[in-house]
Amino acid sequence: MTTSLQHTPVQERPKLSDVCHYGEGKQDDEFVGVRYMDGKLDVYFPYGYSKPDGGEKEYRKDILNLISVLARYSKESKFVNRNRELNKDDVQIPIHAYLHVFNYFLNHGYYVENEPLYKRVSSGKINWARTIKQVRPQIVGETPHETVVYLDFITKKSNSNENEIITQIHKYCVYESYEKIGCLFGFFQPEKPRIPFNAKMFAAILKSKISRTFNERHLLLFRNMLDIVCYLGLLNDTRKAIFGTTDFEYVWEGLIDDVFGIDENQKKTYYPHCSWHIGESLNDAEQNEAKRTALRPDTIMIPDNSRIFILDAKYYQYGEDKVASKAARNPRKLPGTGSIIKQIAYAEFVETMRKKESSDIPKGEIFNAFILPYAAEIDETKYPMENFGYATCDWKNDGNANKRYNKIYGILLDVRSIMQRHPMHSDVDIANLVSIIDRDQN
Repeated sequence: MTTSLQHTPVQERPKLSDVCHYGEGKQDDEFVGVRYMDGKLDVYFPYGYSKPDGGEKEYRKDILNLISVLARYSKESKFVNRNRELNKDDVQIPIHAYLHVFNYFLNHGYYVENEPLYKRVSSGKINWARTIKQVRPQIVGETPHETVVYLDFITKKSNSNENEIITQIHKYCVYESYEKIGCLFGFFQPEKPRIPFNAKMFAAILKSKISRTFNERHLLLFRNMLDIVCYLGLLNDTRKAIFGTTDFEYVWEGLIDDVFGIDENQKKTYYPHCSWHIGESLNDAEQNEAKRTALRPDTIMIPDNSRIFILDAKYYQYGEDKVASKAARNPRKLPGTGSIIKQIAYAEFVETMRKKESSDIPKGEIFNAFILPYAAEIDETKYPMENFGYATCDWKNDGNANKRYNKIYGILLDVRSIMQRHPMHSDVDIANLVSIIDRDQN
């Protein structure tokens, strides 16, 4: 049994093109993600994410793609499933629960319990087929006058009150989802819930239902409903919601590492450590304790089992300068001396470590590159990646000048293209990046 959807909007919903902010209207805190404040939804995209060419459908794809990327890579999303442990100011909306609950409603209507429940008792309306299969009878009397007697029976259990409450909780969660993200799904407004919100009661009923449910589709629905209920139970003001990050650089690093990088366990070989040596009395355990945390390059790319590319993802605004000349872009928006020196240190560490007999590090040339975001003018003849120059250190212009890693190349990478392809490791993208760096032979 399902409920019909209302196709006449009660109130006008905003256009997604008005909801989305691509560079313009950026927040002071550089927030990237979804914000719902006082009944208004706004979606903020990262630097370099260009507007779509199409209509509302393309904006909807962009929003869902942004949510998917943030859910996978942002530090904040890792805490969504721990909402019950967080402070109110730290709570992030479990947006996947909202999407799932509303999608379930659009596809199946409101949840209504159709499966009858049975219990083993000594009275009630007997289901003889189940009783004969599941209950062992007692034999009374002696042959040939013996009689089969059932002391317990399988009867249908009436649970209409709980089932009705589950339906009402679903209606509450559906309407709550509509209020927060309904504009992603068009102008269909579900009915307002009749039941008042009660976080403790809703959560207790859902947990009980989850413990007795074996239907995977229903189980997933109940778990997402529980996430919404627990989230709402933590809020003082349900007219506010947030899903996103003010540290998109970690997302940028994760995207680049997944597309271009080697396995995390392999990458540990390229982590340089430093240690304090304090006297000669330290045993191995104490010396290990004195070892400083390793520097960790963002991404190690090995395209052909020979050359090594050390990539540093930098979420800087340099690529946002819309000017015809590269030289006219603001150099203050580029990585500084500390980042440049660190890249050279990584390369020198790799070069030193691979001289050991036991090393399996490839022996080919070592390259360095910074990867920065920008919005490319994509067409079929231009790949959305650009080498805009390189950085050097003044004191490396001597006998070491022929080391390719002393040049740290600056690469602009189109944000839309990499976010739409996440999180696929891409030999095509790797080959293009290699060819762009290879063009510089000086």
